[in-house]
Amino acid sequence: MDLNTARPIIENILFIADSPITLEKIGEVFNGEMNKGEIKKIMDELKTDYNARGIQLMEIAEGYQLCTREEYAEWIKKFYKIDKGSKLSQASLETLSIIAYKQPITRIELEEIRGVDSGGVVRTLLEKNLIKNMGRKKVPGRPMMYGTTRKFLEYFGLKSLSDLPTLEEFKDDIQRGDMYIKEERAQGELSLQQEIRHEESEIYPESDEAEDIGNGGGEQVKSDERE
Repeated sequence: MDLNTARPIIENILFIADSPITLEKIGEVFNGEMNKGEIKKIMDELKTDYNARGIQLMEIAEGYQLCTREEYAEWIKKFYKIDKGSKLSQASLETLSIIAYKQPITRIELEEIRGVDSGGVVRTLLEKNLIKNMGRKKVPGRPMMYGTTRKFLEYFGLKSLSDLPTLEEFKDDIQRGDMYIKEERAQGELSLQQEIRHEESEIYPESDEAEDIGNGGGEQVKSDERE
């Protein structure tokens, strides 16, 4: 494939990606039609082109990602402060329901249930303050655990987690697709590149108390009681 044909394809991939894309990953898309050197050349050209534009192509975590520029951070924050309704995606609702009934749950456990990577969805729910970090599980690797927040209860009109409907009723709500959430504060305070550079524990710091949480913590609903 010639470079002029491949260039807009690569640019579209960069546009939709929510995490840095490596040269190898892009190479897989072309199924051997382009080598690493050719892809790198296109990336370098795109970086130069974006130098004169409002966004930039950055090399992050051994990959490439389109990012906002620091000098426009104030405008991005103003945009997110606009009080507007935002509908949760199907993936967000599905992930939220799993966390609600299985909490505290790690991302790995969550992905085993969903069968797909859930990093981006978890980040979105954290940003919307519908879920929170609940400390690290006392197993090798000490993965982060997640649970629902007070805002989650307010949003669904629940007094406590014990008031959760049955899992089937909750699934029916998701299928209706009639759940909305209001954006209440700007999320532009952390640039996209900062999110990638830091681990979740640094982006969403926990208290020392939360760090010591073991396999549980906070209000909890046993899944077998709700299923």
